[in-house]
This record gives sequence, C-alpha cells and structure tokens, in this order.
Amino acid sequence: MNIAVCEDLKHEGDVLCIFIEKYFKERSCPIKITAFKSGDAFLGSFKPFVYEIVFLDIYMPGINGVDTARKIRETDRNVIIIFTTSSKDHALDGYAVDAMQYLLKPIEYKKLSTVLDKCHDRFADAMRFIEVLSDRVLVKILLRDILYVEVFDKTCIVHTHTGNIKTYSTLGEIEQLLGGLPFLRCHRTHIVNMAYIIEVLDDEFMLQNGERILIRRSDKLATKQIYTDYVFSIVRGKANV
Repeated sequence: MNIAVCEDLKHEGDVLCIFIEKYFKERSCPIKITAFKSGDAFLGSFKPFVYEIVFLDIYMPGINGVDTARKIRETDRNVIIIFTTSSKDHALDGYAVDAMQYLLKPIEYKKLSTVLDKCHDRFADAMRFIEVLSDRVLVKILLRDILYVEVFDKTCIVHTHTGNIKTYSTLGEIEQLLGGLPFLRCHRTHIVNMAYIIEVLDDEFMLQNGERILIRRSDKLATKQIYTDYVFSIVRGKANV
C-alpha cells in the first residue's frame, strides 16, 4: 500500500509517518510512505492511482492542501484524502473534494488510529486481487487496477492502469473471479469497473481515461440503473462516515 504525506513542518511530518508505520505494522500490512514538504512538490510527481491514501496539511506555503486535493480529484476519484489541520474551518471544502476525514493537530496516535479505522473497508478493498494464467504464468491483478475486461478473438484482455494482460480464461470465468460490484457485465464482450466511469452516454460508458465501453442495447435501461444504484450507494456510504 502506497501512502503520501504532505507536510511542510518536518517535525509534524516525521511524527505522522512514525504513527502511520506503527498503525499498519500492528496490523501486519506492508506499506510505503513517501513524504513531501509542499503541495507543489507532491503534484510535481503525482500520478493517478498510485497512492491509496494521501495525508494533506491544509496550511502550506504555495498551493494549500484544499487546492492540492482539488487537483488530485481531477484525475483520481478513488484515493483516500485525509486532511491534517489545526482548524475545522475548511469542513465544506473537505466535503467538496470528498475528503475521508480530518486529523486535528497536535497529532496523537489514538486520533490517527480512529481515523484510519474508519477507512478499514477501503484498505481491505485495496488489497483484493484475482489471478489469471497469462503466457503460462499465473499473474496477480489487483482489482482496483482493473479498468475493464474485454473479449477479443477468443482471448480475454484485462485492461489495467499499468498495461494489458491477455488470458485464455473466458469472460464468464473472469466475471466469477471478480465477484460482482463494482464490476458490471455491461455487454456480451465487456465487463467494466464502475468506479472509473465518469459519464453515461447513450450506448456507452465513458471512463476516466477517455475510453468508451459498450452497453448492450437489449437491456440498456437496466444496465444504466445498476450503475445509478451503485453511485447512490457510494454517496450514501460516504455521507454516513
């Protein structure tokens, strides 16, 4: 699991990193923490879908934490954003960028644990994977990395953020491995990860990367309704956090 810490004050950044390492070590979960001293430094190297969690200090020189979060959300809707701040004055801004939680300063381990415990289900989802046989090698694919799966000339192609993986598994077999939501069999040749849909067109879903996925015409309304229900369930779940 990759975690970014954006904090301009070295002491506070060091303390936060120590507490994060302690939390995940107690749960036997391997992590990698990358520290940044400003929002500008973070955005200069940021790539979508690399980090599972980003801790952002709200008050930083240059671009502040809220504006940094806005930039993140332009390309990555799934990363967990946790603000570190000495004030709750930016609560509405946090809601606008879908921040998971605030971590009030001075940071204490108990406070951090409480915040991260609320994200537990998201951590578990981040580690889920399937295995498929590709070129006679068993390949592990994290579910969160899968954009969509398609059938092409009797071969299934799993499209991920880092590349495409070909397998002779059938689409039905992969559908069983994926285990349902957020994956949707939207066409006889396609399974889409609804987490990466940004727009519903007439006969297609548009993904964050600009690709379009076909929707079968025979039950187009029902397929779109499944997506609508999925989005509603996500929004309702976040509202209850």
